[in-house]
Order: sequence, then C-alpha cells, then structure tokens
Amino acid sequence: MKIIRFLRNTLFNINIVYPLVRIYISLIEPQIKRAYGIYSINRIKNRGVGCIIYGRIYIQNPDKLVLGNYVRIGSGAFLHSLGGIKIGDNTQISRNLLIYSENHNMNSSEFIPYDNEYIYKPVVIGNSVWIGMNVTITPGVTIGDGAIIGMGTTVSEDVPAGAIVVGAKQRIVRYRDMDRFSELLKQERYFGKYFPY
Repeated sequence: MKIIRFLRNTLFNINIVYPLVRIYISLIEPQIKRAYGIYSINRIKNRGVGCIIYGRIYIQNPDKLVLGNYVRIGSGAFLHSLGGIKIGDNTQISRNLLIYSENHNMNSSEFIPYDNEYIYKPVVIGNSVWIGMNVTITPGVTIGDGAIIGMGTTVSEDVPAGAIVVGAKQRIVRYRDMDRFSELLKQERYFGKYFPY
C-alpha cells in the first residue's frame, strides 16, 4: 500500500511531471517530427531539390507522387496518389491537406455502393501555389500556377492560374441510377461482402 501511494504521489506530482512534459515538448517532440518528415520525404523518389515535409504525413503509393523543387508540406497531410499527384515548384502546403487521385466506381452494374475497380484521375498542382490548412482536393483537379487555396476549402473543380479560392460549396451534380441500385440492394450485392479486405 505504501508503494502504491508513493508511486501515485510521485508519478502524478505536478512538480515532477510538468518539467518532464516541458522537456519532451521542447527537446524531444521536435526531433520526432523532424524524423517523421525525413522518413516521409525519403519515400518519395520523384522529388526535386529542397523539399521539406514538416512532421508526420501519410502517403499512399509514393511512387506516383511527384514533387517539384522547394515544395513544403505541413504535418497531417494525407496523399492518396494511386491515380497520380504532381505538385509544382515552390508550392507551399499547410497542415492537414487531403488529396485523392482516385475514386471507387459507383456506376457498377454488379455491386453497391461501388465495386472493386478504381477510377484514376490525376491531380496536378502548379508552381508557387499556396494551399492553406485543412484543404481537400478531389480526384482530377488541376490547380494553376500562383493560385491560393484558402483554409478549409474543398477543391472539386479546376482552379485557374492566379485565382484565390475559398469555401466549400456543396451541390447536387447528378443522381445515381436508382432502379439499378434497388435491384443490387435486393440481391445484397454489397461491396464489403464480396471484397472483405
């Protein structure tokens, strides 16, 4: 009982824990983030000079990701580059970027809500583009040179060179073939059932 009380008073004593946390935050955590960045940049074989990744990011298919010279990418990015992603010279990207360059085939005649096929649509980002925090870029988008993408924007259409884009508009663009959908639903042609992994 005395040992437990001693450990509790020692481990949860603010006078002991606080300095340890400060040491971790100021000395150790930056080195861990730097190591994650170095690890991530070294996974990208198609990159120019002077590229830096700040912290931990996730790259799916790094062989299909191309970085120009002096590209900067903030921590928390998720780059799903199966369909190809090209980022031009001097593009500066803040934290938590999300890019997909492929999508599931929702027009399947065999399964719902989609089948096991991917539709590849490369994403191309021009030179000297500034992309703010928490931006989402959908498959097939091209962003022109010098464009600025504001924080929290969902980019689902091409952006002309020099444009400043903000916002996340949502609109209905079309409807699925609901007759076919209902037929597949009745047959239980569920993607997760036929492709469990």
